[in-house]
Amino acid sequence: MNEQQLKRITDVCVLAMATTFALYVRYCFRNFETTDFRLDTSLWYAAVQQQGLAAAGTGVSNYAPTYLYLLYLVSVLLPAVPAVVAIKIPSVVFDFLCAGLVYRIVGLKYANRRIAALAFLTVLMAPTVVLNGSLWGQSDSIYTAMLLACVYALMTGRALPAMLAFGAALALKLQSMFLAPCIFALWLRRRLPFWSLLLVPVVYALAMVPAWLEGRTMLDLATIYVSQSGTFHELTRNSPNLYTWLPQRYYTLLVPAGLLLMGAIGAAFVWLVWRSRAKLAPALVLRLSLLSLLMVPYFLPKMHDRYFFPADVLSIAYGFYFPGQYYVPVAISFASFFAYQPFLVGHPVLPLRLLGLVMAGALIAVTVSAYRDLRTQGEASDR
Repeated sequence: MNEQQLKRITDVCVLAMATTFALYVRYCFRNFETTDFRLDTSLWYAAVQQQGLAAAGTGVSNYAPTYLYLLYLVSVLLPAVPAVVAIKIPSVVFDFLCAGLVYRIVGLKYANRRIAALAFLTVLMAPTVVLNGSLWGQSDSIYTAMLLACVYALMTGRALPAMLAFGAALALKLQSMFLAPCIFALWLRRRLPFWSLLLVPVVYALAMVPAWLEGRTMLDLATIYVSQSGTFHELTRNSPNLYTWLPQRYYTLLVPAGLLLMGAIGAAFVWLVWRSRAKLAPALVLRLSLLSLLMVPYFLPKMHDRYFFPADVLSIAYGFYFPGQYYVPVAISFASFFAYQPFLVGHPVLPLRLLGLVMAGALIAVTVSAYRDLRTQGEASDR
């Protein structure tokens, strides 16, 4: 056995042990119950166990029925698993898929696969990734994996898989639209062909077919996200964004104002990308993707603590791609992690306004870098 083979075997063993540890950490959290489980997801899973796929045709869940399909699959494959464990299984599986996609994204830059493997492990052990699925039982890793697949396809210039992945993400969570400004800007720059955007509603409609066949109306399925938007009436639900500084008593005024503000910022983003002559190399596409995932939840009202999750994960790829900006994923993960605490431990650990300031710092850093690269006509820099 030569030295090169020995290094390869060592790398595989280290990666396997670290991955096993990441899985063990999730196993330790398997029985943790939150109020979300007791009030919502446990009821959804019980309905799936009792009614099968027919539960997707009812209004038992305020999520898109795509999530119920996954719970139904778990109930069929692992019928003896306790509900609190069962609802976490899809999220844990997609944690690993997210890590694998970050591995692929980082691998676009580095020939040394050790760096990509380190990014893979960083995702698996990132605080919000561990807490979101295996502890909290949330499903954010599922649609985030689809968004990462979309970003990877955009970086490699493959329009068809990019739009299929984005359509699948949208069929899971409306928060997938956080990537929409980047996609629309790249479409205007002809990175995506004209017809490609049509794939998104097609994929969404196809995902709704099983629920429709089980009796749910197409109008209900087409407007499910509209009904979701009226669930809570708070400017920010522990989200570290702009609205941490604004008074709740002006909710009725600030919500439409916030929508207009985000519309203006999104239009400016799209216009700048469209007017730029910078080469849309993979590095710049990554910058624009992360900027989109950061700015939308930062400037939109009515955001929740978990809505920066896609940015949490993609920022890890960003930090490896641009090591000079290692502080960006650190700041994003820091702000998101402590934003979770009021729900998980019952009280804030750090002031939400401070977390909003930290997230603003990360947003400004990515914005400045993206703007600088848009003003050049060459490759994006590594800074």
